[in-house]
Amino acid sequence: MKPTLNNQQDYTADQIQVLEGLEPVRKRPSMYIGSTDINGLNHLVTEIVNNSMDEALAGFADHIKVEFFKDGSVAVYDNGRGIPYGIKKEYGVSALELAYTKLHAGGKFGGGGYKVSSGLHGVGASVVNALSEWCRVIVRNDSETVIQEYANGGKVIRPVEVLDLKKPQTKVKGESWNLDLANWPYKKGTIVQFKPDGTIFETTDLKNRFFVNSFREYAFLTAGIKFELIDYRDDTKYTFYFEGGIKSYLRSLNRNKTLLNPTPFYVSKELDGITVEVAFQYNDTYNENILCFANHIKTSEGGTHLTGFKSSLTKCVNDYARRKVMLKEKDDNFSGEDLREGLTAIISVKLSSDTLQFEGQTKAKLGNSNVKPAVETVVKEALENFLEENPKDAQAIIEKNLLTMRARMAAKAARDTVIRKTALDGGSVLPGKLADCSNKDPEKTEIFIVEGDSAGGCFSGDTLIALADGRNLPFKQIVEEQEKGIDHFCYTVDSDRAIAIERFINARITKRNVEVIKIHLDSKQTITCTPDHLFMLRDGTYKRADLLTQEDSIMPLYRKLSDKQDAGITIDGYEMVWNPQNEKWVFTHLLADKHNIDTEVYNKTNQSHCHHIDFNKHNNNPDNIVRLDKQLHLQLHKDHIAKTLHTEAAKAKAREVRKSDEYRKKISLRMQDPITRQILSQNAKRQWSNEDYKSYMTTSWKEFYKKNIEYQEKTIQNLNMSQKKYWSDTSNKQEQARKIKAYYEINPAVKVQQSVAAKAQWKDPQLLEWRKNKTKEQWTAEFRQRRTKTLTETYFKKTMQFLKKFGTIDIDNIVTIEQERIKTNDKSILKFNTFCKRYYGGNTEHTIQAINHYNHKIIKIERIAQKIDVYDAEVPNTHNFALATGIFVHNSAKAARNRETQAILPIFGKPLNTERARLDKIVDSDKFKYLIMAIGAGIGEHYNPKKLRYNKIILMSDADVDGMHILTLYLTFFFRHMPEILENGHVYAAMPPLFKGTWTKNKKYLFNDVELNAFLKTPEGAKATVQRFKGLGEMNAEELWETTMNPATRYLKQINSEDAAKADEVFTMLMGDEVAPRKRFIMTHAKQALVDM
Repeated sequence: MKPTLNNQQDYTADQIQVLEGLEPVRKRPSMYIGSTDINGLNHLVTEIVNNSMDEALAGFADHIKVEFFKDGSVAVYDNGRGIPYGIKKEYGVSALELAYTKLHAGGKFGGGGYKVSSGLHGVGASVVNALSEWCRVIVRNDSETVIQEYANGGKVIRPVEVLDLKKPQTKVKGESWNLDLANWPYKKGTIVQFKPDGTIFETTDLKNRFFVNSFREYAFLTAGIKFELIDYRDDTKYTFYFEGGIKSYLRSLNRNKTLLNPTPFYVSKELDGITVEVAFQYNDTYNENILCFANHIKTSEGGTHLTGFKSSLTKCVNDYARRKVMLKEKDDNFSGEDLREGLTAIISVKLSSDTLQFEGQTKAKLGNSNVKPAVETVVKEALENFLEENPKDAQAIIEKNLLTMRARMAAKAARDTVIRKTALDGGSVLPGKLADCSNKDPEKTEIFIVEGDSAGGCFSGDTLIALADGRNLPFKQIVEEQEKGIDHFCYTVDSDRAIAIERFINARITKRNVEVIKIHLDSKQTITCTPDHLFMLRDGTYKRADLLTQEDSIMPLYRKLSDKQDAGITIDGYEMVWNPQNEKWVFTHLLADKHNIDTEVYNKTNQSHCHHIDFNKHNNNPDNIVRLDKQLHLQLHKDHIAKTLHTEAAKAKAREVRKSDEYRKKISLRMQDPITRQILSQNAKRQWSNEDYKSYMTTSWKEFYKKNIEYQEKTIQNLNMSQKKYWSDTSNKQEQARKIKAYYEINPAVKVQQSVAAKAQWKDPQLLEWRKNKTKEQWTAEFRQRRTKTLTETYFKKTMQFLKKFGTIDIDNIVTIEQERIKTNDKSILKFNTFCKRYYGGNTEHTIQAINHYNHKIIKIERIAQKIDVYDAEVPNTHNFALATGIFVHNSAKAARNRETQAILPIFGKPLNTERARLDKIVDSDKFKYLIMAIGAGIGEHYNPKKLRYNKIILMSDADVDGMHILTLYLTFFFRHMPEILENGHVYAAMPPLFKGTWTKNKKYLFNDVELNAFLKTPEGAKATVQRFKGLGEMNAEELWETTMNPATRYLKQINSEDAAKADEVFTMLMGDEVAPRKRFIMTHAKQALVDM
């Protein structure tokens, strides 16, 4: 199809723009610093530090200091020569102003200022100025100290002028002076302070960890130079000073490792104007750690110096092994990968700043072609001599290389087999455990690696689900019905712990041929499930199936059919369920009605009657419930009465029942029952407490009484007869007399006695004042609220647990229970009557129901030898459902995700420690095999970033010791075998909260103890209930989504390898075979640890 040309818009000379001064930098900052994220922010500080480093390399400075201030600014000090600030004649401004306001202005273009430096383009200082809110430069020489300040995109707001050292002040509006020049005693040098521009950078929160690692490297590379880092934000200080150069650095990197060649290789030589310095040593690990530097700049992507080193290393070692017949004729040569396993090396080159070439302003890769042959020649000559002069070291190195080569060939054969079967090279086969997302764009997707409890479990296929349509169906049948398009609804508990109805979707087989356990309940029923499935406890939290005990209270589901003989019930035979929130029965069709209103199926209108569309009052699926007005509803049932009350079966059944003696006797006994009478009495009292009802009944009765003379006379006659009968009973008279006598004769004496004693005691003014102050001090409003809340919860929980020990409670065994309560001598266990009045308004029947329906208990857990296929489903919003056995369970973390962009890979248990494992063993491990398959980019030499299936790989683990151990094991794997994923920022650790505070209908997640303590001091915290999450499995799916999986509210920690050498040291110490260094580390940091109780 021929494209349509747009001839409406002209392209003229007016549209050509020229960016002046520093405007190009602010317009396109990434061209100069790589990005505007934390890496670009770090680059600003590095540019200024590198300028100070150039002074040190030139021999003019030996002390560099960096300070981070609370206002977000940074200061860099050096005691070098100081930036020149004399007037540059051809420009009419100072050299200082040129360097900080003009691009491509500096002293590193061959003017004799520096022989060796890191600067190339003369843009570093001016770029920092351009990207700062403000910047100031202070220069000291022997005679004076001058200052110049900039703001508003690098514009000069203060010309070069002498600084008053006694009263230094800034001319930047709204800023105060915070440099302590008295603590920098040198007569010469430069101080640069700047505040990064928050409108340009994604964050201006500099992390000192990056610079601690960088300054340590600088100190090793430039022997005899002192580096200081002071962070006033957290009052930390670091100082680095080394005299051994890169040999000391090598020893530091190999600390806690077993060395194969105790004599390190080292060479330092100048060739063709290039100084080459190299040190390396082999250890017994399986990973290479090669650090490259050019003019003290760390070239993380290597470059020509690295290429030259690799080439000479490969040639020299292969030649030596052939000469010494350690490699046979039939043997292949060592590959570069073989020779670099277990190698720690440092390569540092220095060359003239006139010729120095980096690939880009970020200086990550050296580009000088003449460096490669220089490094090759220097290393080759020195390494040949080293191998000949140190035969034992040479033999250890060759033997290591031989072992590596054989393992590589074996691993390749094993890997090739695995690749064909499991898509390790990025093929299309995916692990069965993976719950993938629908979106296939890697830039928009993420995968959660879920450990153990968080992954959720599953049930046997014959497990019955309690459905809202009145049926109890097994998973297998539900799967078949859903394949036919039939919808299902289940019982669930919402975030307020109230009973509700929700959709039951995506029933499916989740795992095949897995181990299961059988749980025996106090209801004589059993449940077969995987050990890791989560059961809901009575307090709304969750616990793994295999960790349940007889002490745990399981959230129960109770159902019954309504009976008009029960108080407040006007309809018969409708299903009711027990609501754990208020401990009352609720009609199931009202839950379905609420679901329809919440999901906007219909609005809550004046139509107040719920109607079952199919006239089956046991089918409470929300799609079977509609709202009708009263008259229409009654008329509809009248028109279709043959389908309900007047079915021949219903009429015949009713006639037969009412004819029976059993029915008549039941009704008679029911009306004589004390509980029934009490219920009727209580209902009448509640009815008469309604003022409108009382007024209506009083008026009606008066009208009736006035009009009915015969009734008046009969009432008066009955009252007189009743009074005469009561007072004619001698016992009634005696009882009344006893009460009066007791009141007047006993109580006054006791009252007088106690009154006298109290008055005498409380005449002491000091006692009165002391008690008054103590009372005020203790009984604050906050204290009263907390005390009342705590006591209320304690009394309820302990009393309920005590009463539950007696099994089914009824009116007949309350006396026995009270006797047992007295024996306990536990004042926090309330009397039954007190418990009834305090928590249930004195309603005995309601109290007994609440006790009997409080929870379920576990009798025992049985391990089953046979492995089976297991099932699970998803419940939107609430993510839990009720089994027909009468308990609630959780469905897995998969339910908490966004199906479009989020994938879940559940992996249970601790993975292999890859610190000492070769690749063939790793790919044979199910956990890592599934992980590699899911990621899709391959591993080792097969790694292909274009095949990466997810932009974020998020590790989820519990916040306990085991969870942290598992997280470390996975990070070890990525660090050792997929470093590109770490380097490119794809790996994250989920940072779930440790606490959740809830009050009324509000909640707040708290991520550490500091946040918790601050929250508890607030009015909300004082009345909140705080729950501690020890594991992700204790969260329901809503909490998991809000805190860990929702991109808008979650906290993630990006894992990177800014300092591969330091990380390597820590990993080796904590995960390696050497016990002593690990013990020293634990002893050193034990006091900093938070004990997980």
